[in-house]
Amino acid sequence: MLNYISAEWYKLCRTKGIFLAFVFLLFMIGLIFFPTFWHAIPTIPMYIAAYLAFLILGFFLAPIFAIRAFDDQYGRGTLKNEVVFGIPRSRSYLGKMLFGGLVGTAAALLVMGFYILLCLLSSHVWEADTGLWLDLCVKGTLLVLPLWWASMSLAFCLQAVFRNSAGATAVNYLFLLFSVPISMAGFYEKTDSPILNFFNYWFFVAPYRITYSVMDGAWTSAGGMAYSWLVGIAWIVGTSAVGLFAFNLKELH
Repeated sequence: MLNYISAEWYKLCRTKGIFLAFVFLLFMIGLIFFPTFWHAIPTIPMYIAAYLAFLILGFFLAPIFAIRAFDDQYGRGTLKNEVVFGIPRSRSYLGKMLFGGLVGTAAALLVMGFYILLCLLSSHVWEADTGLWLDLCVKGTLLVLPLWWASMSLAFCLQAVFRNSAGATAVNYLFLLFSVPISMAGFYEKTDSPILNFFNYWFFVAPYRITYSVMDGAWTSAGGMAYSWLVGIAWIVGTSAVGLFAFNLKELH
């Protein structure tokens, strides 16, 4: 598996576009710290509250790494060559997903570290509760991390089910655009609709909603963190099983 991931990294390093996009993303983050961006003098709490809110972007960025791993697999025969040369399909699928998760997580941590560094450098006064807010920032990241992986696992599943990568990507984003707002709205109580209850409690975006209560330390409890990881892992296992099943049935010509 390590050799497979090394080969995927070799291919990624020859793709300049993704590195240019990453640099552009850092530039856009830097714009947030221009004085004219805020209507008032920003403080650490304002920066960290924005940080927690922007974590939702990970659900929409995760599929990009899945797309990159599966990019043009059928057009250039890459997947076919892997199978012909004796690489098991399970290793190919899980290797691509693991690689996408590792690269995506590393990119996210770099971006978030860059953001926090600019927060500290641009703050005029080191406030007394800065440590508390940074602690919330770390816990919020740990809470949302398995949910990002779940979003990526779903993206890999769709890439495996659909033969056309563009079609899989379109379905993925249409699903996210409709389901994420429903889950984020939340009713905070059980309803008579099993569909709404699913999006309210068990959709992989649902646990992220508790970060809204940034002033309430309850969401950083062990129970809240366990709930998030339980939902995330359940989605990863379920979508990986479906994706791997579809991947093994796919005919390669």
